[in-house]
Amino acid sequence: MKNIYVIYGENLEGINDYEKKIAKEYLKEIDEFNYVKINMNENTIETLVYECRSSGLFSNNKVIVAENCNFLLAKPKKIKVEHNIDVLNSYLEHLNEEVVLILKLVEKVDSRKRIVKKLKELGEVKEFSNFNDKEISEYIVNFISGQGLKIAKSDAQFLVNYTRLDFANIKRELEKLVLYCGNKKVITKGDIELLTTRSLEYDVFSLTNELFGKNYSKLREVYNSLVLKKEEPIFLLSLISGQLRIYYKVKVLLSEHYSQKEIAKALSIHPYRVQLATQGVYNYSIEKIMKTLILAADYDKLLKSSYMDKYLILDLFINKLIDELR
Repeated sequence: MKNIYVIYGENLEGINDYEKKIAKEYLKEIDEFNYVKINMNENTIETLVYECRSSGLFSNNKVIVAENCNFLLAKPKKIKVEHNIDVLNSYLEHLNEEVVLILKLVEKVDSRKRIVKKLKELGEVKEFSNFNDKEISEYIVNFISGQGLKIAKSDAQFLVNYTRLDFANIKRELEKLVLYCGNKKVITKGDIELLTTRSLEYDVFSLTNELFGKNYSKLREVYNSLVLKKEEPIFLLSLISGQLRIYYKVKVLLSEHYSQKEIAKALSIHPYRVQLATQGVYNYSIEKIMKTLILAADYDKLLKSSYMDKYLILDLFINKLIDELR
């Protein structure tokens, strides 16, 4: 284990998990004396170094977490505290081998800075970007396995698509699922539908799939649930239009002999969505799908200019789509 770490990035959950992992691996038991956090917006580097040099109450082994280390940025933010980088440089020349120092921040560190180069030489500098859908799915499978339960990869991906939550909120949903399914040992798609909140994006995603699959009763069921949620019709139409554009682009790229994997990369969307779109557009021409986009544009203008009831206009739009794709 190294004596110094710099962890930064937009993925705060990933950063915090890594910090806890380091602390648990280094310290036999964690308490307020051997696991110390210091806010660098309120404390000087001198204070930080003093803590690194000080002995613990019951053990000399300590993990010290310095938060908001803005002095590692290209343009440090203006704060009331002045930081003397020379003091940190001096500490790095003579590290306390019994202390693990973790420097944290959200923004990207300036790798050109001399202090950052030195930190890289002596320790680990690690960036935590926001997880993509695939990484979240993999995390779900591993997390559930760590809890002594099982979940299929397809159901993990369904949870991501169904909720469209960020990593932090996905973790909260997982805790709920683990608590409910503890005795079953397996988390299924049905459990996810029962316990988690279906996202607006998933409803629109489902609506488009049912439309192209000609499952009109299911389409109406999804549409009615959207209306009951009192979502703004103009906003709903924009989401539906976005899905139609994806279907159109997928059809065009398929006609140019792109593979599903290449389409997913070109459109920056998950392969699962490409797979469903591919199935959906199979029986339709590019011209036919283009007509749905023209319809969407026409009804967008109508929604924004007409005095008619907006939900009635949206309902007419759905009926027109059905007629166009029959």
